[in-house]
Amino acid sequence: MNLFNLFKVKKESTENYFDSIIKEKKENLYSFDKRYMNQESKLLKMYGNSNTYNKKIKMIVISDTHNCLNEDDFKKFVEQHKEYDVCLLLGDHHSNDISIILKYIDNNKIYGLLGNHDYDYLEEFNINNLNGKTININGTTILGIQGSFKYKPSNFPSFTQRESILFLNDKPNVDILVSHDNSFDNNMTGNPAHQGLFGITYYLFKNKVPYHIHGHIHNPYKKELLNGTKEISIYMYEYIELN
Repeated sequence: MNLFNLFKVKKESTENYFDSIIKEKKENLYSFDKRYMNQESKLLKMYGNSNTYNKKIKMIVISDTHNCLNEDDFKKFVEQHKEYDVCLLLGDHHSNDISIILKYIDNNKIYGLLGNHDYDYLEEFNINNLNGKTININGTTILGIQGSFKYKPSNFPSFTQRESILFLNDKPNVDILVSHDNSFDNNMTGNPAHQGLFGITYYLFKNKVPYHIHGHIHNPYKKELLNGTKEISIYMYEYIELN
C-alpha cells in the first residue's frame, strides 16, 4: 500500500467516527449518554497532540456569579489586575452582577456567553456575544460556545450532544475555546446536568486546541487532557495570564 492509500484509510476512519457520534438515538435525550464515554484515547490516536501556545494574553474571566458578586471584593480584584487585554463572561450571571462588572470593566473589552440559567442580558447591556464567534486579541484567537447539555425540556441556552458536535464541527482552529459548559465528563453517569458536552471534547482534539476555559460546575481546577489541551475551570472570577 502506498502513502496515498494510507492517508485515504485514515481520512475515511475519521469520517466514519464522525458519522457514528452524530447518529440519532431513540433513548431519552436528556439522560447521560454512555456512548460518549472514554473516547479520549481514540481521539488522541486519530488527531494527535494539541498545538503549542506561544503567544501572550492577559484575561479576566468571570463565571457563575448567580447574583452573588460582592462589589467591594470585585473592585479590589480589578484594581490588582488593571493590565488585562480582555474580559470574558462565561454565563450564569444576574443583572445585578453585570451592573457591578460594568462599573469596573471596560465594556469595549468584554465578550460574553449565556449560561443555562440566563436570559439575554448580553443584548440588554450591549455586551459582545461570543457564542459561535471567533475573536482575535493581540494575536490570540478565541472561540465561544454558550449554554450547557440540554438536561431537561426547557427553553434555556443548551445543546443535545449531537447538536453540540454539529455546532462546533465547522468552526475554525483557535488558541482558546471558552464555554459555559465543560467537556464531556465520564464520571457524571448519575448527573446528566453536569456531564458536559462531547462536542467540546471532539472539537478540542480535532482542532488541537491548546486551552479550554469554562464555568458551569462551580468547581475551579486546572487539568490537562490526554492530548495536552490545558483545561481551566472558573468559578466566580479569576485573572489568567498565558504566555
